[in-house]
Amino acid sequence: MLRLLALGLLLTVAAVAFVKKKDQDNHFCIDCHLHQTHFRNMVEPPPRTLAAAHFRAQRRDGHPERCFTCHSGEGVWGWSQVTLLSAWDAARWVAGDRHEPTAMRLPLTNDACLKCHAGDVRGHRGADETSKFHELADHRDVSTACVTCHVVHRPGERAKAFLDDQVVQGQCRRCHSDLGFD
Repeated sequence: MLRLLALGLLLTVAAVAFVKKKDQDNHFCIDCHLHQTHFRNMVEPPPRTLAAAHFRAQRRDGHPERCFTCHSGEGVWGWSQVTLLSAWDAARWVAGDRHEPTAMRLPLTNDACLKCHAGDVRGHRGADETSKFHELADHRDVSTACVTCHVVHRPGERAKAFLDDQVVQGQCRRCHSDLGFD
């Protein structure tokens, strides 16, 4: 029993070490998750997705943008969940189970965005000063997920911060039924 436990622990540590080394390379993620289109949209200019805009930003400021920059889980618990799930998926892939999940099992949280963009969402203005969502003090406590409105892997407009107009309008209507959207 002790040998079996030791073997399980050794395999887990080896799988985690393998994943942590390989997650530095976006191709590792793409090879299993079959997101060649997402990857191509991310690396080919001009940036047509939010992920591509982030990927391009690395070239300007030296920050290493890769899949795990956003899909890493936040904090010790989030990181552990993502790392163990990645190790499990890698082990399943090696064993021949190569099906693609149909949904994210660990969705992106606002913390994934706020670790870099916290300063961008600290609204302190009134409605008479701005109409930009993140600049309004009244919106500081709104708990809508960033990725609800900012589309990440679907093509969007950089000038609009990759916002999906229909989704944004629906979100606004949740609190502002008096707004008339056409």
